[in-house]
Amino acid sequence: MGIVPEVEVWGFSKTLSRLSETVYVAVESGHPQACVLPDVYHLYKGGSGFEGLKLLSGTAVQVFHINDYPADPPRETISDAHRVYPGDGVAPLKEALRDLRLAGFHGFLSLELFNRDYWKQDPLEVAKTGLAKTKSVVAQSLEA
Repeated sequence: MGIVPEVEVWGFSKTLSRLSETVYVAVESGHPQACVLPDVYHLYKGGSGFEGLKLLSGTAVQVFHINDYPADPPRETISDAHRVYPGDGVAPLKEALRDLRLAGFHGFLSLELFNRDYWKQDPLEVAKTGLAKTKSVVAQSLEA
């Protein structure tokens, strides 16, 4: 049917909260196109760190959820609502994007934000700001 199974890292979940767990599920699915969907916030929330991105081939990641998170609140209490635009937080985005690129990633970046302050703003302005900030972080990653 043309469906590619994609397993997303969910940092708040009891299972699939770590990159290693999602990679395991994708491998064990036995599907030749199975892949994982890392997410900046969820990698942090689940405690995976970003070093594991270096181990993934370009075909193992087709979509990467990009966002950022502030230094406070800490990992234990941070929630989806704390996500901010790329570059407005403390995530190692330049390094993560560089590592994905060096691993052969040619997929899609998907901006994923659940920040309630952004919900109060004009959606077109939020989209424009998100695109501009994402492009800026990507450009910086090319220099890293």
